[in-house]
Amino acid sequence: MIQEKLTVLKTANVIDEAVYQYMQEVLSVLETKELVEKSEVFMTHLAMATARQQKGESVGALDALIVEQMKAETQYEEAVAIWHELAALAPVTFHEDELAYLYLHLCTMLAED
Repeated sequence: MIQEKLTVLKTANVIDEAVYQYMQEVLSVLETKELVEKSEVFMTHLAMATARQQKGESVGALDALIVEQMKAETQYEEAVAIWHELAALAPVTFHEDELAYLYLHLCTMLAED
């Protein structure tokens, strides 16, 4: 299902080849962590976020209370560690506001275990 969504995004020129290839690398990392089945929403957001960063577009900041609660979650440190691994593969750097949403998605995925 994730591959199909990524293909649709690429075919519709929502993401380019660099983003598509990055997403393939992300899938490989998530497979090693046995997180692929829970990653559909995260993967879609990450693909769109990467495309936004390429274009210099931004998202609104996540509510400060939500960020505070997220940082208190037991999964937060693991989410940040996973993100650092994924960010090292990324063709772009991500703005802090975008990172908050990505951390939130990762925390949610990890909490589903």
